[in-house]
This record gives sequence, structure tokens and C-alpha cells, in this order.
Amino acid sequence: MMFREAKLVALAVFHTFLLAICAANGNQTCRPSSCGDIQNISYPFRLKGDPSGCGDPDYELVCENNRTMVNLTLWKYYVADINYDHATIRVVDPGVEKGSCLSSPLYSLTREIFYYYGTYYLGWKGMTSTAVLMNCDQPVSDGSYIPITPCNATSSSSQAYVYALVGGESMEVGDIKYSCTISRTIITQFLKPGNLSMSDLQEMLLLGLELSFLSFRCKSECEVKGLVCDVNYGSHTVQCSLWKSLKSFFSNLLYTISETLGVYFYYLSCSFLLLLSFSC
Repeated sequence: MMFREAKLVALAVFHTFLLAICAANGNQTCRPSSCGDIQNISYPFRLKGDPSGCGDPDYELVCENNRTMVNLTLWKYYVADINYDHATIRVVDPGVEKGSCLSSPLYSLTREIFYYYGTYYLGWKGMTSTAVLMNCDQPVSDGSYIPITPCNATSSSSQAYVYALVGGESMEVGDIKYSCTISRTIITQFLKPGNLSMSDLQEMLLLGLELSFLSFRCKSECEVKGLVCDVNYGSHTVQCSLWKSLKSFFSNLLYTISETLGVYFYYLSCSFLLLLSFSC
């Protein structure tokens, strides 16, 4: 009997010890980090070197030369601002500098990069523009072409005539009507074509690109519950959908059954689900 009571006491002490450890871990304080102009680096972001339980590793930022940097695929960009209310982060190409000449960006971001790199989203196509930098053999008198003074030009440079053409993201090579060679294609925040100057383009490059990290809220608010996430980038909101989750579940179930019982059963069941406003 005494052995049994001692065993119970030992188990109670061990249980209390485990609860104390869990409470200590759950109450771990993650204070905001800072680097340079970015003074409030907090969840879901973390600064490299923060405690392992603070922030999401997918949203890790680094501090280099007192500048906050973010890795986008293989490239590092300056972080100019983080808006937690709208779930947006503004990034600037490190090659862009303010001055009387146009410093060319080091990298060429494309929308396709963000399709495969799901941490950030570039936003609607109507919210961005495409700027094409080009070298031309002859002067261009077209008012749509912005004369550019590149910072890397030298007296012996063959880049006698450098221009930029700004258009929508659907702009194609065929839109360039003159004998010019494209040197770089850049995505910027929206610029209304017409009457633009080099300083307008430079100002937009210095402003940077605004990227959304609403995908994190999808993961933390919807996907952990097994729900489908609807994102509204215009209003900076997400909505978890049980109905779409059910549709996805039944579609996957049908596919599994059809693999087992054959195509005929699949089409029969699919017709039934379509009557219930589900999709196959």
C-alpha cells in the first residue's frame, strides 16, 4: 500500500514538473526585433538570431550593415517598410540609388517567381507596371520613350542612346517599334504611361514593390483547421471557407474511389454531386 501511495505521489510530482515546463515554454516572451529603419520586426517575421520559438522561419529577415534584408528566391532585397495591418512588406532592389543618373536594379523580378515562391504575393496585375530599359542605335523621337542617363555610362561607352518604355505587365517585345536592344525588364508599382521622366521612374524604383504576406494568415487561420482560404488582396483580408473544403474533400474522395472501382462509377457519382452544386 505504501509503495502504491509513493508511486502516486511521484507521478503527481512528475506531472506538476511537466506542467511547469510547458507553462515556461508557452509563456516565452518574443520581443520585437529591430534593424536600421525597421524597428518593429514581430510575428510572423523574425530576425536571424532571434530565439527559435519566435516568428516563422519562412519569414526570417537578416540584418546586414544596419539594413534589414529579405531573401526572395536567390536574391536579397532591402526592406523599406512592413505594414502589419495590411499584411504587406515593401522591398527595394539594393542596386537602386538616388542621384542624377539612373542606377539599374540588380535583379529582374517577375510575377512567375511568386507563383512558385508562395511566401509572398505581388498583388494584382493592375497595381504594377513593366519598365523596359533598352539601348538604341539611333535617337528615338517617340514621346513614350523616356531618355535615360545610366549611372554606369562612360565616355567610351557604346550605349549612346538609352531609353525606358513603361507599360502594363502585358507589354511584349513586339511593342518596341525601334531597333533597340532590351537590357533589363523591371516590375514597378503602377506608373501611368505618358509624360513620364527619368526622375519619375527613379522615384518609383526607390519606393520599391509592395508584396503581400496574407498567405501566412491563410496558413495560420484556415489551413490549420482544414479549411480552404479565400484571399482578398484589395481589402487585405482572408476568409476561411467550410463549403469549399467540403467540395474539395468530396472531389478527392471521388477520385480515390474511381481509381479503385473504375471510371463508370466516377461519372455516375460526379453527376450526382453536380446536382448538389458540388464540383468534381
